[in-house]
Amino acid sequence: MRHFLALILLSLACSRASTPAARTAGPQVSQMQTIESVDPRPKVIDPPPMLSDEAPPPKPKVQPWETPTPIVLSPEDEKLRASLPFSPAIAMDPVDGSKISMRATTPTFEYKGRIYYFSSEANKSAFAASPQQYLTGRFTNL
Repeated sequence: MRHFLALILLSLACSRASTPAARTAGPQVSQMQTIESVDPRPKVIDPPPMLSDEAPPPKPKVQPWETPTPIVLSPEDEKLRASLPFSPAIAMDPVDGSKISMRATTPTFEYKGRIYYFSSEANKSAFAASPQQYLTGRFTNL
């Protein structure tokens, strides 16, 4: 019990000795502001910075020294594209996953009521040999 009382007295003595020093050493406390003592006008703040440009310009698809070759569609190609129920007339080869621009000469194969388009005759023959292998492969979810 004596130790407990001695500990309390010692802590009180230390806190009283350090209290004035802490008050003078700390930062000066400004006066309290109330509704009556504050200017009622809103404070003017600077507007946020505006971005001059959102992103860099897009990269060119062809190099400056190359001349792009225009895609020329034949009347048969136009007829095929007009008969399609969707636009643009682009398909994906189920064998190698490449994108194909559908034309009248594009190799096709019908399997279970669905038409599949291919980038080459070799891909078409590979698909025709075992279509189920390619329909359960990696490109089916794309």
